[in-house]
Amino acid sequence: MKIQQTELAAKLNKIKGVVPKKTTLPVLRGILVKEGYLIANNLEMTVKVKVEGIGDECFIIPERAFDLINNLPDGEIDISVKAGNTIVIKADKIQNKYQTVDAEQFPVTGIHKDEKRLTIKADVLSNAIKRVSYAIPAQSSNAVMTSMCLQAAGGQLNFVGLDGHVLAWDKVNYDGEFELLIPKNTVDKLKSLGLSGDVQITHNKTGAVFITEDFEIYTRLIAGKYPKYQSMFKELPLQTVVSRINLLDAMTRAKMCTDERSPVRFELQENLLNLSIKDKITDYNETVDLQENLAEPLTIGFDARLVLETLKAFECDNVRLSFGGPKMPMFVEAEDSDFKTIVLPVAIN
Repeated sequence: MKIQQTELAAKLNKIKGVVPKKTTLPVLRGILVKEGYLIANNLEMTVKVKVEGIGDECFIIPERAFDLINNLPDGEIDISVKAGNTIVIKADKIQNKYQTVDAEQFPVTGIHKDEKRLTIKADVLSNAIKRVSYAIPAQSSNAVMTSMCLQAAGGQLNFVGLDGHVLAWDKVNYDGEFELLIPKNTVDKLKSLGLSGDVQITHNKTGAVFITEDFEIYTRLIAGKYPKYQSMFKELPLQTVVSRINLLDAMTRAKMCTDERSPVRFELQENLLNLSIKDKITDYNETVDLQENLAEPLTIGFDARLVLETLKAFECDNVRLSFGGPKMPMFVEAEDSDFKTIVLPVAIN
């Protein structure tokens, strides 16, 4: 195989994070070159990236070769397969041999072409995933909570992330009906690949594949029933609008003044929001203007980190804040889309 160093390194870096750090299958500790693709697999997710110019070669680039390929000089790389599962990498005046494993042992995951499918624009998919992914916990005693719910119902395609303290929900128009629970690792990989064009999503009861012109991402699905998130959003009596950037900047300044997990205190009255964080060494206060008067005063506390991450998930200039009382959640809604979130309160003195 002959390929430019910049292209091979870029494609390897896109998918090498899928290669498992620990596995009982040595064949997975590398990237398969086969049928015009580089392929990484960790048994829960398989990612294939198209590479131009690959012929009928079929071999595995071992993980220990990744750093060498990244640090080779610009120009052409020649990778050849020798007897005894050996590959030789040549570039300019550089040559190195690696012992690899039999490529035929590499497991390949697939979805039958006759399974259910839909097509969505890559930017629509990527933007929705980026908005809700912060609300998906990396670990939970309930596996369902470590997934993004991709649900089609009622003429909408819903994207939902949920843990015990925050809920994020985005949606776009779509006719169909299904529910897929996508593992967080797959969600994070979909975010990082830089997908473009159309994305075809094919799925069955146990797996799904996201296919673009350059990538194929196969994933197992998490079994279970997702919570009824729609019912969690209700009309709340106390509402106002605030500049997202102003509130985000204020929260950033407040949070950087404490190393502890101190809650942020919101004191809202008429058209002002006073936020404060207090610990053993810090007593930070800042007032942020509200664009609509609140119907009655309210004091409520939140996890400062979750408020920050929630505001970062939005891209609009202003957000609507809704409250029901000091022990009820805060709703945050975008002014330019259907994206909305729930942040649960915490106890404050």
